[in-house]
Amino acid sequence: MKTLIACYSYSGHTLKVAEALKKVINADITRIESVKDKWYLFKLLDAIRERKVPIKPCQTNLMSYQGLVLCCPVWGGKTPAAINQYLEEIKNVKGKHFGVFVTSGGNKSQKATIQMREYLDKEEMLFLGQMRILTENVEKENYGEIFDFFAKKFVN
Repeated sequence: MKTLIACYSYSGHTLKVAEALKKVINADITRIESVKDKWYLFKLLDAIRERKVPIKPCQTNLMSYQGLVLCCPVWGGKTPAAINQYLEEIKNVKGKHFGVFVTSGGNKSQKATIQMREYLDKEEMLFLGQMRILTENVEKENYGEIFDFFAKKFVN
């Protein structure tokens, strides 16, 4: 399955996992980045308030893809504002497969993955799976069995 990994990463942890996944499933990757960078506290507040911010141009058209993996860190249990904007901008998603993964410092809340999943479900995408990897495990490059299980869902 030709898959696009759409990744927002603040500290590099999420991008590190996305790059590893890219190699395993032979996917393309696009970086989601805010047009204007803000201090972390303001980014956290935007996430908690479920705001959107302008993002730099990136791959938003899924016409030539069968799958999407959307990934980001969790902030205050929510998705970053740049991810919220990306969700508004993606097109040609109906009937495509998707999965979501998040990195987090320890919050066991899955609100962020639920938030992304609910939006993509409304766009009539087909859910394949989700995963959460703790920051401490990313630093050790110990993604666990969940990584392999998740990756297999995107390999033909």
